[in-house]
Amino acid sequence: MKETDVLKNKIEFEKYRKLAEYGRKYKRTIILMLVSGVALTGLQVAIPLLIGNAVTVILASKSPIQSVLVVSLEIIGLSATSAVFQFSLGYGGQYLGQKVIYDMRNKLFVAIQGQSFSFHDKNQTGQLMARATGDVEAVRRFLAFGSAQILGQVLLMIGVLIAFWFLNVEFALIVTLILPVLVYTAWRFSQTQAPFWRQARINYGNINSVLQENITGMRIVRAFSAEKKEIQKFNAVNTEYRDDLVGAAKIRAFYTPLLTLVISLTLAALYFAAGTQSLSLSSSAILIGEATSATFLIGLLQGPVRFLGQLILIFQNGMAGFERVLQITDASVEIVDRPTAKDLRSEDIKGEIRFENVTFGYGKNSSILKGISLEIRPGEIVAFLGASGSGKTTLANLVPRFYDVSSGRVLVDGIDVRDIKLKSLRSNIGLVSQDIFLFSASVRANISYGRWNTPLEQVIKAARISRADEFVDRLPDKYETLVGERGITLSGGQKQRIAIARTIITDPRILILDDSLSSVDVETEYAIQDALKSVVQGRTTIMITQRLSTLRLATRIIVFDDGKIVEDGKHDELLSLNGTYSRLYYSQLAPQERLSNQQEEEAKLPETSSQILR
Repeated sequence: MKETDVLKNKIEFEKYRKLAEYGRKYKRTIILMLVSGVALTGLQVAIPLLIGNAVTVILASKSPIQSVLVVSLEIIGLSATSAVFQFSLGYGGQYLGQKVIYDMRNKLFVAIQGQSFSFHDKNQTGQLMARATGDVEAVRRFLAFGSAQILGQVLLMIGVLIAFWFLNVEFALIVTLILPVLVYTAWRFSQTQAPFWRQARINYGNINSVLQENITGMRIVRAFSAEKKEIQKFNAVNTEYRDDLVGAAKIRAFYTPLLTLVISLTLAALYFAAGTQSLSLSSSAILIGEATSATFLIGLLQGPVRFLGQLILIFQNGMAGFERVLQITDASVEIVDRPTAKDLRSEDIKGEIRFENVTFGYGKNSSILKGISLEIRPGEIVAFLGASGSGKTTLANLVPRFYDVSSGRVLVDGIDVRDIKLKSLRSNIGLVSQDIFLFSASVRANISYGRWNTPLEQVIKAARISRADEFVDRLPDKYETLVGERGITLSGGQKQRIAIARTIITDPRILILDDSLSSVDVETEYAIQDALKSVVQGRTTIMITQRLSTLRLATRIIVFDDGKIVEDGKHDELLSLNGTYSRLYYSQLAPQERLSNQQEEEAKLPETSSQILR
């Protein structure tokens, strides 16, 4: 056997072992299903044998009515008993499937929650949704429906074959020879369909991706009148998905009558054998009874044979779906706690941050940060300034370990962040990003997110600092008002003020503001900045911005260019260098300073004059 085949078999075995681990805690249910399946098979096979025996007795008996009555009662008793075991087998399968899928769905969600940012950078949201829904549903269908059906049908095929050997040797030989043909045909049916279903799962994920992007980006689609283009894109993936399902249906339409034909030929062969045997028998009663039993047994065999291919396909789809689930649940997490990592207590943290010759890239062949060394003193308010893609946000993301450095070290209070437990590290770092996300919940729930039991008074205080109270008090239910999915009912500035309040309430020792005032108007920006003066006091603060009005809070400015720090100092010092900062300042930021000076002058005027000027 080739080494690749050995490896493939090992992977397949590991997949089955992991699925078995899910079912291990439900061993009683599995045992109940096995017992029910065996008992049900025995009862189902006994009825055709009983009918055949009854025919023999009736033909040879002088009192057929009494014989018919006895056999009828026996058949009713066996059918009633088999119904109990049928219920037990079917319910057991559903119970097992729902319980296992409940565990699997929870594990999948925890795995997605625990994955590093790099994992989500590489995987589309729609594909993850497809695995959490479509692939999990394929596993559920296999376990809840397929497991009971496959067990029952396989046991029934074995039971029918054994019954034929007890019934008539010549009949048994015919069935034994033809049964492998039936099984092979069913297997080919499933194998031919499998590629269509495999591709259908991929295209189902593509449909989810396009749908998710269009729902979340609906405003952009409408703004650029791109509806027609997006409809064409969705139609393309939807067409591929449809063609996969039609292809699978075409194969099913071919193989289903083929299996029926083989069954009919088997039945004809049995009747022919019965006819040849009748020529050598003096009494035909026994042979007629055996032929009757054989007819009913073949009838029992029709169900398993017809649905065997479909059941194999359900099994393959379920295992393929489970394999895609494993790609998430078993995916290695890049950012994890080291075994020796320790907690960083809030009362002990000072807030010193140091970068030592840090390099980083989002891919193996990319390099965003190039040998950066920087020290930020406790309580210092530092502004990161630079063009888009210069590396300022990337460097800040290394502090809470959203990513790990490619080389070098990031230290907080002299401790490598990789030696600090993630929960402990991130609980001491407050982050307000440019891309604001609010949950479909109340204003209060969004502000107190992560601090679930925060009293309303503290929520209001945080909202007051971020100037969110100015609009929250005008909402219908104030702090209990639902903001809608992703905060869609609020303006960009309102969402940012809630996000700032959400960070303030955690009372972090280190604060990272990633262009957090970009969506607010000038007047609101100045109001928030005045409030932030008391918030950033005594906290180590990194402000990522390109707006001069934000820089006025900083005591130090770090200028980035092409993944390197090119300038470091105060405003006046950097201007005197006539370098990158000076160029950015005079080209982009000086107009904002003039506006700031104008507003300060207006503020000095008497209230009535100020109102007139406005």
